Amino acid sequence: MKEMYVCFIVVFFGSRLIMVSDSIAVNCTETVIIGKYGSSVVLPCWLSPEIDAETLEIRWYRPGQFTTPLLFYQNRKVNTDYQEMYRNRSSLTLRNPQSAGLKQGDVSLRLDNLGFSDIGIFHCYVSGDKSYDDNTVELSLTALGSLPLLSLEHHQDSVNLSCSSCGWFPRPSLLWKSTKEKGDTLSDPRPPIYSEQGNGLYCIYSWIILSSSVSNSITCSVTLSEDEKRNVSLDLGARLSVNSSGVWKILFILVFCVLVLISIGFILYTKYKSAYMRVPKDEQPKDQSATNMEDLKNDADQSATNMEDLKNDAVVIMLDKDNCKKDDLIFNMEGDLVRDRDEASNKYKGHGFPYNLCVHGKETFSSGRAYWEVGLKKENVEPKKSWLIGVAKTSSIIRDKMSDFDFTPSNGFWFLRSDPENGLHVNTEPELSLLVDTAPERVGVLLDYDNSKLSFYIGTDKVHLLTMKINFKDAVVPLFNPGIGDKSPLQIIKPQVKNEP
Repeated sequence: MKEMYVCFIVVFFGSRLIMVSDSIAVNCTETVIIGKYGSSVVLPCWLSPEIDAETLEIRWYRPGQFTTPLLFYQNRKVNTDYQEMYRNRSSLTLRNPQSAGLKQGDVSLRLDNLGFSDIGIFHCYVSGDKSYDDNTVELSLTALGSLPLLSLEHHQDSVNLSCSSCGWFPRPSLLWKSTKEKGDTLSDPRPPIYSEQGNGLYCIYSWIILSSSVSNSITCSVTLSEDEKRNVSLDLGARLSVNSSGVWKILFILVFCVLVLISIGFILYTKYKSAYMRVPKDEQPKDQSATNMEDLKNDADQSATNMEDLKNDAVVIMLDKDNCKKDDLIFNMEGDLVRDRDEASNKYKGHGFPYNLCVHGKETFSSGRAYWEVGLKKENVEPKKSWLIGVAKTSSIIRDKMSDFDFTPSNGFWFLRSDPENGLHVNTEPELSLLVDTAPERVGVLLDYDNSKLSFYIGTDKVHLLTMKINFKDAVVPLFNPGIGDKSPLQIIKPQVKNEP
């Protein structure tokens, strides 16, 4: 009798141990997982205690969709065909590099190409022969928008500076800062204006009115969080308070007035002095070959430029290797890559930007539209910091010892330039500085000859940078300069050839 009692106790507690060992507990992270729009994310879930999950059934599904899971694991096979929107986007993965996967009870889910439909709750259901459990993970999304675009507009006694950026989620905030005020937020900015794109991402736009005497750097910062923000600065400089093109216009008018007044005599001079001194703005003479600060356009609508549409105007550009400083440059066999020789770097170092190293493109343009892109980065090497990209009149000649005063719009040169000392510049008259977060890896150039425009784009970010308004009087050729001291070459990107039907 005693032996039977002992046997009963052993059987009872043994069955209880078996039941405990067969129990399943699904644990998931309790924090909200933040993913980035268009990228990938891991939703961590695991079994406790750690047991081999290779023989179990795993079902990831959205609320109310148990019978149509986005991922179903059974008999050591994964099936993602139940929902079309998650096909080839969902998979089982490791929740950390130390995880042993299913053998260790790791049942985490990986989602690729995140979209707004993925925001919300995800259920993780795991079942065995005698037990099952279910838990949830919440997913949210953010989207880091494009580099802000700054637009500058001059008035008589003020400057209107606007800032715009698109591709954000959720709605970002926008701050104006001034270096003169030690980074403090500027007072009296206009409230930001939001608009929603077709894909659900947000655009933001704001502007601020400054005195024309402002000479410090102004920064526009678009922010989601401390770690997710985009900054662009514009160095107004003392040059903005005195627009040199305006000075020449006034001097021209004054000379004209004096000549007329001398011819008609002192009496008419006294009578019509005021009238001659106030020539209407639209009648003021202007050198159409030059590009002034007022000729720069960087509006919000330009940011919506479709890069694929630009590629319809793509052309093949070849470098003119025969008419340049060949002794100081290195070209490839195809004629689409150039960089400075080591000797040239030592030769021109300390003498400002090496304009003597400019190279023309072989192609000439006198009508229509043409688009080309220039690569500024080599794999595993930092992007170039010294370069020049633009166009020039066909009659322009690169001579020895040329300086900033020679490479002006008045002399038939229009370009975007970068150097380590001064950063990114446009050779307007006066010159405009552009302060961006990172060095561009690819620059696109759109020459719209018929509409008198030359536009620049950051090819990797697919955003419009600025447009120069130019009244082309002569044919123009592409203009390039690899600068000095960079390991990365300057290379013209060959356009993709479309297959003919």
